Amino acid sequence: MVEVAARLCQMMGLPRSVGQIYGLLYLAPRPLGLDDIAESLGISKASVSTGTRHLLSWHAVRQVWKPGDRKDYFEVQADLAEVLRANYSGTFRPQLEKSRRKVTLLLASLESNRKAGTVDREEYQVCRDRLDSLARLQGQIQKLLPFAEKLL
Repeated sequence: MVEVAARLCQMMGLPRSVGQIYGLLYLAPRPLGLDDIAESLGISKASVSTGTRHLLSWHAVRQVWKPGDRKDYFEVQADLAEVLRANYSGTFRPQLEKSRRKVTLLLASLESNRKAGTVDREEYQVCRDRLDSLARLQGQIQKLLPFAEKLL
C-alpha cells in the first residue's frame, strides 16, 4: 500500500513521500507520530512534516493528540469519498469560480486593449479564441457540477 500510494502521487506530480505517508497511515492500526512515520519509511522528519502538512490541507489525514503527550500524531481519513467531498467543496469549486471570474476579466481587458489599439488584430484574435475556449470549458464543467455533487 505504501508503494502504490507513493507511485500514484508521483504520477500526479506530487512528492513520493506524501504517498508513502498516506499509504503507511492508511494501514496503521493507531495514530502515528512524526518520528514513527520517519523511522518506518526511512525518510527525514522534515519530509514527514512537509508531507503531513500537504495531507492535512487535503483533508486526507487528521491530527490527533494523546493525553499527556505533547507530540503530534496523525491518522488517515480512510473514507476517500469524504476526502473528495472536502476537497471539492473547499478547494475545487471555489477555484473554478475564481478562474471563471479571471477569464471574464481577461476578456474585458483584451477588449479594452483592442479598442485602445494596443494589441494588433492577429494577437487579439488568438487571445480571444483561446479565452473563449476556456470560457466554454468552464461552462461545461459548471453544467457537470450538480451531477458531481450528487455523486459525492
